[in-house]
Amino acid sequence: MKQILKNILDRLTTRLPALKYVDENWGQLDCFGSQHPVKYPCALTDIDNAQWSDIGNLCQTGIAQVRITIANLKLGNPSANPAKIRTNSSQFEIVDLMENIHRALHGWAPAEHAGRLTRTASRMVLREDGIKQYEILFSLQIADETAKPKYKTITVVP
Repeated sequence: MKQILKNILDRLTTRLPALKYVDENWGQLDCFGSQHPVKYPCALTDIDNAQWSDIGNLCQTGIAQVRITIANLKLGNPSANPAKIRTNSSQFEIVDLMENIHRALHGWAPAEHAGRLTRTASRMVLREDGIKQYEILFSLQIADETAKPKYKTITVVP
């Protein structure tokens, strides 16, 4: 799991230079106060959950859900002159970021023991603090052999 997260973070960092902050999601956007510990726009990543099945010899296969949270600080009052603000290209910057994240991750396998990422859902998160936030969910299959017994090879001399 660690390698999957690391590789996703690395891919977002290298493929999307418009992102000013890419990290594991540990609740940075929920730190209330005058400043969040991120730079905007940002992408925060974590594995939400995984459903596991045994495949024998203490090995398992699972379907995991990866959540990418995208946020940007929304400056200005859009109700003042909505038509003028809509013509501003930065108004829809977060939508462009969502499309670029989809292009960078959908169909890509983040690790040797993992399948390809498949986008399964996206949604807007309504906030009261001027942050525009969306989430994109991806799923992928994972093979886990970490509990597999390691047998020692013994050479028999005749």
